[in-house]
Amino acid sequence: MIRNPGPVALSAVSLLALAACQTGPDGLTSPKAAVRGFYGPYKGDFRQAETARLSKSLAAEVERARANEVESAARTKAGPNPTDKPNILEGEIFAGLYEGYTSYRMGPARVIGDRASVAVTFTNKGYKTRWTDDVKLVNDNGWKIDNVLYTGGWTGQTSLRDNLRQFNALPVAP
Repeated sequence: MIRNPGPVALSAVSLLALAACQTGPDGLTSPKAAVRGFYGPYKGDFRQAETARLSKSLAAEVERARANEVESAARTKAGPNPTDKPNILEGEIFAGLYEGYTSYRMGPARVIGDRASVAVTFTNKGYKTRWTDDVKLVNDNGWKIDNVLYTGGWTGQTSLRDNLRQFNALPVAP
């Protein structure tokens, strides 16, 4: 005999189904959930980015850029031209438009082994523009953002990692 499970049981089943959509077959956070977990709370300042959602190597590059800014500011202030502008990584770096985005929408995730890719369509309402960048992830004790390939051609770089490498290669003021 089948009995009516009632609303509490149905709610529990619904929550389990929702949780299953957020995790992959190995129980780790899905690539789309990882992207949403990063971009949802992110407010456009790379210095405040949650590096726990980035791969270890990308988090190290971001931390190096933060440290280079601090060192450049200190050296500039103590140097012969203290009013010069120190090296500062300006503009949005986690999306391919310097001015940043006002909203985003994710496309499907493509997973191959321990690598994944999610197409993210960004919109900047003020500039009336929309573009799609390719967010690359790696399964590093859970899905983590490893790079963002810029597709709009507005930044002068091809990716987040290229942007960070170029900045981190700048000479620090004497």
